[in-house]
Amino acid sequence: MTPSLLRATTVKDQRLSWRIFYALALGVIVFSCKPSAEAVSEDDGGHPALLLGGSFERPPVHAFLPGSKRTIVYPVLYRSDGTCTPLATAAGMSPAGWDRFLKEAQERSQLLLATLDPSLIRDSSGVIQMAVIVSDDPRTASCILSPAFLKRFSAVFGPELLVAVPARNRIYVFPKLANRLEAMTETIRDDHLITPMPVSTELFELSKKGLRAVGSYDPHE
Repeated sequence: MTPSLLRATTVKDQRLSWRIFYALALGVIVFSCKPSAEAVSEDDGGHPALLLGGSFERPPVHAFLPGSKRTIVYPVLYRSDGTCTPLATAAGMSPAGWDRFLKEAQERSQLLLATLDPSLIRDSSGVIQMAVIVSDDPRTASCILSPAFLKRFSAVFGPELLVAVPARNRIYVFPKLANRLEAMTETIRDDHLITPMPVSTELFELSKKGLRAVGSYDPHE
């Protein structure tokens, strides 16, 4: 498996030296960054997590998802009240420290995914056409990065999925072929426009080959 190298930047677009490896079953996202050691301390009242967001957010440490022009992933401290603090880029942290951060983030994402109860939308013949996941947790959208996500929905829709993440707390999942995506585009777009936690209008393909942006679900783009 060849890692995907995605450069992360500071707000001033300065290139930094450390790599963060976030091992997915589908590939590896590499951040070039140096977060503060203090920023990942549990004493600060949060635990490691990764969030998806729009590129307009410009958090200090971030990387674009493969093939994407608008959707980023970035490390944060997540607190029980739902607030998140993006990691800063001050003092350095060792590769082992990043390993621990990302390992815990992945484990917590898998636990969250296990608690989510998707709505399965069927046609008049009872065939499942799509799944919709909605929750109050802003980490919900980043569950698409978990190896368990593909495994769970491939059992329903087959080995290739199309995924839309209009908001951090909402995911739409379709089979790649013979899907109802076109009929749902306006609804998904409206979700993106009205949510206080927007992510992106990009559409992603998810399979054993990896996760990558393949276009937009917005009919006006």
